[in-house]
Amino acid sequence: MFVSIYFPVFLIVSLILYFAVPGKLRPALLFLLSCIFCAQFGVRTLIILAVVSIFTYFAALVIEKANLHSKKGRSKLFAAAAIAACVLLLACYKYLPYLLRLSGWADAIPENFLNSLIIPVGLSFYLFQVIGYLADVYHGKYCAERNFIYLFLYLSYFPKFVSGPIEREQSFFKQLQELEHLKVWDRGRLSTAFTYMLYGYFMKLVIADRLAILVSKIFEAPESFDSLLLLTGALFYTIQIYCDFAGYSFIAIGCSKLFGISLMQNFVTPYFAENITDFWRRWHVSLSSWLRDYIYIPLGGNRKGLFRKCLNTMIVFLLCGMWHGAGFSFIAWGFLHGFYSVMDTLLKKRNIKLPFSRLITFLAVSFAWIFFRATGLKSALKYIAAMFTTGIRFKEMPAMLELLQLDGIEIAVIAVSIILVFLMDLCGYRKNLLFPELVQEKKNSVRYVIFYFLIILLFIFGIYGPGYHTEQFIYMQF
Repeated sequence: MFVSIYFPVFLIVSLILYFAVPGKLRPALLFLLSCIFCAQFGVRTLIILAVVSIFTYFAALVIEKANLHSKKGRSKLFAAAAIAACVLLLACYKYLPYLLRLSGWADAIPENFLNSLIIPVGLSFYLFQVIGYLADVYHGKYCAERNFIYLFLYLSYFPKFVSGPIEREQSFFKQLQELEHLKVWDRGRLSTAFTYMLYGYFMKLVIADRLAILVSKIFEAPESFDSLLLLTGALFYTIQIYCDFAGYSFIAIGCSKLFGISLMQNFVTPYFAENITDFWRRWHVSLSSWLRDYIYIPLGGNRKGLFRKCLNTMIVFLLCGMWHGAGFSFIAWGFLHGFYSVMDTLLKKRNIKLPFSRLITFLAVSFAWIFFRATGLKSALKYIAAMFTTGIRFKEMPAMLELLQLDGIEIAVIAVSIILVFLMDLCGYRKNLLFPELVQEKKNSVRYVIFYFLIILLFIFGIYGPGYHTEQFIYMQF
């Protein structure tokens, strides 16, 4: 939706209405706008969202009431049942179609029924928010929200609806209560929002969508390329998924800032991580922190010895892989990250620090992404085997580049774009600030030069226009 031609119109009209209505009505207007936004993905998406929201609203009230009456056993039962219902709903959408195809029963089932099992956009992300919210109400960390509009917005707020970030209720509800005091003109807020969105669109349209074309061709026919291009394809996907998902997150953060709501950071220069533990503190931060707080810590975390810590880590990452999708390739991806994390724990226990740790971490993550991108486990293993056994065929390089439709100009654009993102992330890493925030510390003249430069790159090198279908954000499928 962010990269559709309709979104700028929707956003401008929304902002005009938002600052035209009385301040107290702003949450209600966001409620209406979010309903309209969700309906763009189909009425079914909006209906399921509404049912889940109503269920969550009353479930939280029932859990809290049982807690207040000192009926801990009943409260625990209600919380477990409500959370289990959410898990079951998510599991059905994630795994039932896969199991039907695996068993061969899919051909005997009406197509309308199979279509109804296509996972609604945003479901995985707002169900995680529901589970966290109900768990917090049960543990007494937060009171059940009485304002249904607030709760519905918590799940459906359109800047974060498609792919997160997975927000926490405390911060989000508090910001909704303060919206009536938001000023129309706030130069700092507007400048920061514009920078986030501009940088996000640069990452998505100039880099991610450009690399997506090449990555698709390489992964669809690995037998057509040599080891060098297969390795390049894996590295390109490593950059593509980062620029795609981080680009989405930056656009969402910037868009939300226009409405006076700050969303949590989802990416903090992850490819500069010193080890895999550091990587997961920087990559998809809202998911990794959610998994830590609601699965890893309840399992015992690191409080029950080294073996239990390693076991809990493996469980968390296997569940993380299963959340991302059905199939053994996602389980393999989760297993690899669990294995990396366990090895990281054991190395730290022995005070062993690997040389070139950042490079090793980057390559390990890149290797795991092959399982994430491939269409299945067999495809991933086939790709890896070809990558290590095909060899380098310099004589065939022109033909392979022609197959990828790569010429000198396109290669230069890709190289320069990747270098730009690397340098922007490097500056942010050294200053401990993300690039959009770092830009705000510069003089107006420097900021404007950066703005104009990114806009020019978008217009000249962005992948869009007649005859081209903009790639959907990768994490929409999860």
